[in-house]
Amino acid sequence: MAARPKAAVKGEIPKDPEKVDRILTSALHEFAQAGFRNAKTDVIASEAQVSKGLLFHYFGNKANLYYEVSKWSLARMNRAADFNVWQSAPNLKVMIERAMRYKIKMQLDYQDDFAFSLALYGGTNKFPEALAAKLQGLLDGEMKMATTDLAGPVLDRMTLREGVSLETVRGLFLMMANLISDKAQAYMTDHPDVKVDDLEWLVQESLGYIDVLEHGFLAE
Repeated sequence: MAARPKAAVKGEIPKDPEKVDRILTSALHEFAQAGFRNAKTDVIASEAQVSKGLLFHYFGNKANLYYEVSKWSLARMNRAADFNVWQSAPNLKVMIERAMRYKIKMQLDYQDDFAFSLALYGGTNKFPEALAAKLQGLLDGEMKMATTDLAGPVLDRMTLREGVSLETVRGLFLMMANLISDKAQAYMTDHPDVKVDDLEWLVQESLGYIDVLEHGFLAE
């Protein structure tokens, strides 16, 4: 016997997709400009042309709104990005250089998203504990995706020397990616107004790591 559809909760207001999109867009801009603690929900509601009551009905509280904006912004950036820029690179060094140049170009079209993500990657210690844990899980997922979906095809094409497994190389690459991410977070915490092109020094440092990863550090 087929199960009966669940009855709507009395008093529940269905979410209007257009209003949700306006709230997320407005919140992204406000969080990108003011940061989590200084962002005003009054401003977000006003810019989204909704009542503050509706905003909280849809998202519960400011922390949950920030988390939903984080998921929404990262997802739309992933949809907009041309993964072929990473995946078609002949080696890891070219991939890193291409990715950095491409991100600088994307920054012009997604200014709020980049400002928001720079603050997000700048460290979760400035958020309430419960929110910080959820955001860290989100960032860990993005890092895993970058290692498997973006760098994975490049690693798969590389010819490894005898005795070296692909799993070992993937593990080393992930550790290197985590190190680079930690350095970026530390720098962005100390420089809140950083732009993507301000991280050129980190690109060059990353290329040095890649060179050692590919060729070792002992003289031949």
